[in-house]
Amino acid sequence: MKRMFVLFAFLMLSCTTYVQDLKAQSEGTLLVVPRLDLDPAYYGGESWGFDLGSTSLYTLFEGNISKNLSFSVCNHWFAFTSDIEDAAELYRLTGKAYECNWVDWANLTLKLGNFFISAGKDYMRVANFEIEEYDYNSHWQMNSFLWNNFQVYQWGGRVGWQNTDETLTVSLQMTTDPGMYRFFETTNLANYAYTFNTFYEGETVSVMGSVTHSGSWGWMGALGAKVGVTDVLTLGTDLNVTNFLKSGSLSLEAKVSDKLGLVGKVGYDAFSSNWDEYEFAGRFFSGVLCNWYPLRDSEDLRVHFMVAPSVTKTFLGSDTDLYLSAGATYFFEFNLF
Repeated sequence: MKRMFVLFAFLMLSCTTYVQDLKAQSEGTLLVVPRLDLDPAYYGGESWGFDLGSTSLYTLFEGNISKNLSFSVCNHWFAFTSDIEDAAELYRLTGKAYECNWVDWANLTLKLGNFFISAGKDYMRVANFEIEEYDYNSHWQMNSFLWNNFQVYQWGGRVGWQNTDETLTVSLQMTTDPGMYRFFETTNLANYAYTFNTFYEGETVSVMGSVTHSGSWGWMGALGAKVGVTDVLTLGTDLNVTNFLKSGSLSLEAKVSDKLGLVGKVGYDAFSSNWDEYEFAGRFFSGVLCNWYPLRDSEDLRVHFMVAPSVTKTFLGSDTDLYLSAGATYFFEFNLF
């Protein structure tokens, strides 16, 4: 009986120590991001329009469960452009693969030495810096056709390797396909999407490349690069090639001061003549974005101003649009555990 008591006490002490160790290693942060946009636009050189653009509410909840197990959950709770129907659309699209819904991603990642494996909903690792950017920091008017039409938030898994100093990552990802109507609507693996991605992030240079085969889009190749030209200037480029689209963009980011940043961008989408889903022949997109942080001791509040002209070429002519935006984004951060 005494031996049983000693064994029980030892097990209880071991479990208590294990739980305390897990608590010491676990951490979780919640970021709440409301955004308001006021977006007038001049369409085709003929008429003015107005909507609330990317007005939205996001949350990002991520952290570590243990030393080797981490999680990340990003929710898009609210989107409102012109009427309440837009806000409800996020929830009506639950379970649909071809469009955004209220869950951007929700996944677990297990690290085993230099290797890792993740499962859940995630973004497809198409090698573009405009896709790597959080949606609440993006402006669709300045982005490519791929960003606006290729639904990267999909369910699946990813395995990869990362070097010890975490500057180089190589991974292979399998996901549901953006062309599916519903997630996992078929068991035919040929209809899923597969992405091989490599990403190097140094002090002044970041480069990524990927090859994707999508059941609906076919083969895709992508390349992204950013170079810190000086301490305050960063030059970036994104290149995409599919069986019907060739796209490229060039961006310049300038840190004018601790409270002011500027981004300029130009790009072009060139569509192949054998692609007849739309009557597009090409699209020139561009923009200038100003980000201002008015609070004295933090960057929790960001005020933006944007001007983004674009020219869309069709087989019948061309249309010129001018997009304007003014708005504010606030970042509330909470350490939960």
